[in-house]
Amino acid sequence: MTGYMQYQDSAPRTRHRLRTTMIVLIILIGILVALDFGARAFAESKVASEIQQQGFPKKPNVSIEGFPFLTQVIGRDFKDVNISSSNITEGPLLIQSINATMNGVHVNSSFNGGSVDSLNGTLSVTFAALANAMTSEAGGLGSLGGAGLTLSQAGNDEVKATLNLVITSGTAVWRVTRTSSGDISIHLVSSSGLTSSLLSGLGNITIPLPHLPLGLTIQSINVTSSGLVGTVTGHNVSFGS
Repeated sequence: MTGYMQYQDSAPRTRHRLRTTMIVLIILIGILVALDFGARAFAESKVASEIQQQGFPKKPNVSIEGFPFLTQVIGRDFKDVNISSSNITEGPLLIQSINATMNGVHVNSSFNGGSVDSLNGTLSVTFAALANAMTSEAGGLGSLGGAGLTLSQAGNDEVKATLNLVITSGTAVWRVTRTSSGDISIHLVSSSGLTSSLLSGLGNITIPLPHLPLGLTIQSINVTSSGLVGTVTGHNVSFGS
């Protein structure tokens, strides 16, 4: 009987200890998760600042994938890092968005530099932004403030412009490619209803693109129904000190 009473007395104490242990574990896990997210946010901000310091026009958004984050810090290896930015103005061109993913980011022991296995992404430019840039870069068209340049897709690498002027109207088609330096080249391939004097400044237009960080280069530019989409890539590039 005495043993049974002792068992009854110890059972609540055991349950209390288990409950206390569980509460402590939950608190510790919460602290570790908070530290993990805090360290991630700090690292993302530092990476964004580093990208801006390398010449990017504005501080981008950076997202480091993977959980837990602290184990990646200990190993100094990050599998996936996403970079994004929008409304980037460089010279005459407004880029609607840039999105890229870095795969295999290896950081040195001082955490002030490293290398990236590969980078892949896209940038997009609306037809309205492209038309504004063309108007700015082409002196002949730029002098016609009311030209009403409207662009649309004419093919995978061509844009069609409709110009509504006071005395005349017409169309023109340009082929859009990238230059060896990564800028946008716009070459007139055909026109209808427009005088040669009007088109004299529109034959060949080069629109500069912003400096891309971390070794990103523009591989191709395609014309879509909503504007231009460029693919950007990079391989085995170094960054930082």
